[in-house]
Amino acid sequence: MPGHGSDGGPAAELAHGRIITPGTEHQLGTYGLFPPSAAQQRTLTPATVPLTAKNAEPELLWIGFAELCGGAATHADYAALADQHTTWVVDGVPAPDAVSAEMAARWIRFGEAVEALRERGRTLFLIGPVPLDWDRATRAWQNADIPGGTDVPAAMARIARRLAVLVRVDSASDAVPEGVSGS
Repeated sequence: MPGHGSDGGPAAELAHGRIITPGTEHQLGTYGLFPPSAAQQRTLTPATVPLTAKNAEPELLWIGFAELCGGAATHADYAALADQHTTWVVDGVPAPDAVSAEMAARWIRFGEAVEALRERGRTLFLIGPVPLDWDRATRAWQNADIPGGTDVPAAMARIARRLAVLVRVDSASDAVPEGVSGS
């Protein structure tokens, strides 16, 4: 059991989860993940700013990367959401090594979200259309001369360390978990 996540104290790591690419229906279904319908969309105001989630239930928050990291959310917002939702699914995660001024602040915010989840020992599923390699991204950002991007290499390295505990599922053929057999 990682840390004291359930009682609000610091946890050692994320509880469980996967990094899934490219996020096919089969891959997601293997882990009991089914993309929410438009009717499940909810606007949440966790602390300082409203965020639109694709689905928000006590045990599950399903949100797009652009919504989660594209606005002005803070660690307080992510912490409040992590207190309310035990499992997070973040889809539409872009390639972290695509360096741009626009993405610098988004990756910093993503790192804050990951920290909030780690502190509480939550479960995280990340879904992206391409392989998600934060180690490679750290190097790409170190070599970039992007305004506002000076903190990104450290954030990417921290994200890489935090997400190292998650299992990677890189194709539909990798999606069958241990103990599950086909017919």
